[in-house]
Amino acid sequence: METNPIVFSGSIPQLYEDYLGPFLFEPFALDIANRIGQQDRSRHVLELACGTGRLTRHLLARLGKSDLLTATDINPEMMAVAREKIQAHNLLWNIADITDIPYQENFFDLIVCQFGLMLVPEKDKALAEIARVMKKNGRFLFNVWGDRKANGIWSIGMKVIGSFLGGNPIPQNAGPFSMEDDQETIRLLKEAGFRDIKATSVSKTGVIASAGIAAKGFIEGLPIAQVLRQRDPSLINRIEGALAKELTDQLGDQPLQSPLLAWVFEAVK
Repeated sequence: METNPIVFSGSIPQLYEDYLGPFLFEPFALDIANRIGQQDRSRHVLELACGTGRLTRHLLARLGKSDLLTATDINPEMMAVAREKIQAHNLLWNIADITDIPYQENFFDLIVCQFGLMLVPEKDKALAEIARVMKKNGRFLFNVWGDRKANGIWSIGMKVIGSFLGGNPIPQNAGPFSMEDDQETIRLLKEAGFRDIKATSVSKTGVIASAGIAAKGFIEGLPIAQVLRQRDPSLINRIEGALAKELTDQLGDQPLQSPLLAWVFEAVK
């Protein structure tokens, strides 16, 4: 299994899907799906870190009916949310660790991953596994968060949480911005044997009904909720209140609109 994987369990997966899914992840899921063209049709497709299925649904709509999509995640409870709402004859589900992918060599034509690789501590090992299960000339398409300063909700949220807890409350894990340096990611891809690497900066605007809802999703829909419950459950309401106020001051309210920035990488084996 992955070293110290970030665990989404309990009430977190559903809150993640309901609050953060439309706000943070839907715009980029559409972007990834729209990058899939005819060269990716009639293929074996692997989705890594599918989470609650935001990208999975769009992939199914984009791929041909003869394509086979295998959607995987290391967190069973995240995948359970996805499986409840997404069903298709050409869709398979499996629990899988990105650093130990349970498939044979040279099998997949297309591998996609939305906001998952950045959370893996052993990125070199993960990329080696992705290359191993991909066919020659296969395509790897994934995104990660870009400059944290350009992601309003993230930069504000991390600052507010830090003011209560000090520093990174989950220091042993790779964080959401561990791959914000595009040149370092390109280097890792090259070392893993990928070529024709393309990095694209993608800006979106996340929209959510209110700052209060955004604060609730950011605190209770992410693994930080587990840390807070262990330390002091009363911190959840206190931090959410402080975060809602700060978000309102900086990003507005009813609705709240946050700038979002991601890197999208495309590479060929």
